[in-house]
Amino acid sequence: MRRRAFLASALTAASTTAAGCSAVESRIEHADPTVQTDDGPRDDGKYLEFRGDGDDLATVGVDPRFAPLPKHFHTSISHPEETELQSLTQRFVALGGDGTPPRVSLQGPFMGDHEPHPSVSLFREGTAAVVEVHRFGEVADETVFIDLPVTRWPESAHRCVVENTVELVESGLTDRTHVLDGRLEFEIPTDAETGG
Repeated sequence: MRRRAFLASALTAASTTAAGCSAVESRIEHADPTVQTDDGPRDDGKYLEFRGDGDDLATVGVDPRFAPLPKHFHTSISHPEETELQSLTQRFVALGGDGTPPRVSLQGPFMGDHEPHPSVSLFREGTAAVVEVHRFGEVADETVFIDLPVTRWPESAHRCVVENTVELVESGLTDRTHVLDGRLEFEIPTDAETGG
């Protein structure tokens, strides 16, 4: 009897594991986005455009403000109505500086009347300032705008790399998670270029 009970529980565990494996197979990675830039001469924004099966999946934009060093990074994520944002990781790295990471803070728009509210972490990892949105909550199905003021930038750093990873869930008969990876690079203008 014990052997039968053990075999039954082992089969249950095996079927649970198999079900978990099929969930893992629904993850699709996209790591070759098209990079677009803003048209205006005073705009420095750049955008990663992700496509899958011929359809638009998401556009991830970063629009820096220089004065003359970076003062703000404005992030935007747009996606189709039938999808929901699951998570975001952004790594901001200052290149050409003393190796210290920049420091960023967070301003809105993660304040609303409904719950659940988004869950966000800010931390430093090596030479990068990292922003992680673990859960988008009430804004998961909307276009998201995030303002990241820069509280410290290494003065000698003249380039910036922003590495972006977005997880997007597409609902259907079986949910599919799209993992979108891409990086944007920015040249920090000199004083002469900014009129300083």
